[in-house]
Amino acid sequence: MMKEGGTLKVYILASGSKGNITYLKVGDIKVFIDAGISYQKMKKKMEAYGEFIDDVQALFLTHEHHDHTMGLFMLLKKGFLKDLYMTEGTYLSLSQEIRDIIPNLHIVKADTPFTYGNLNITPFMISHDAKEPVGYVISDGNKKIVHITDTGYIDQNYHNLLENADLYVLESNHNPVKLMASPRPFLLKKRILSEKGHLSNEDACWLMNRFVKNHAIWVVSHISEDCNSILDIEESIIKIFDDPTKIEIYYASQEGLPVIEI
Repeated sequence: MMKEGGTLKVYILASGSKGNITYLKVGDIKVFIDAGISYQKMKKKMEAYGEFIDDVQALFLTHEHHDHTMGLFMLLKKGFLKDLYMTEGTYLSLSQEIRDIIPNLHIVKADTPFTYGNLNITPFMISHDAKEPVGYVISDGNKKIVHITDTGYIDQNYHNLLENADLYVLESNHNPVKLMASPRPFLLKKRILSEKGHLSNEDACWLMNRFVKNHAIWVVSHISEDCNSILDIEESIIKIFDDPTKIEIYYASQEGLPVIEI
């Protein structure tokens, strides 16, 4: 169970193709998920919330892509992180320069739960063009968070694991019509639309409608700046959800979000 006074707080410091990082605070536990912006930006964004970056104890990586690891080297060089969690595939995809300065490395495996302090964490496989990407289900025994970015689809075997969370950080990346009409190279369009790419608005809404039974917060993340819009996402919500009022929505961006407490 959660420690006394251990309200679970979620801070989206940045979200999108230019960088991704989430800060979780549960009582005395303070961790990052990904490190996809520069160290100086991390520090400034944390200070804007009244938080201090050198209080962060651990980092959970989802995969090795630059927009999730951009600030990793400098973050490690500062020396205050105690623990890093990632899959073996992610670890082997990092540069030797980064691997040489990792303090306490913990290799995680999809479908193998572990604990960090009083948090129960279950990594699960996602589908992206990275070496061994994962999403995370994080619970304090009272509240449950699902964190998924950068996936082309979610295997139905995980649906039971992912349902009935209190908060979802889940991407709704693009409107396929806008994507195909964009000036992006065809191979990039094909990658984004593939099973190892990103969720479209309708895909994300279908999943959220499946996962949420009563009520949940949806932090809509990794929104394409040129191939999507809030209006497009909301049209998909109205079209697909059996009851749109069962979700409370926040739209994440590079500017971050106000702190969300659950």
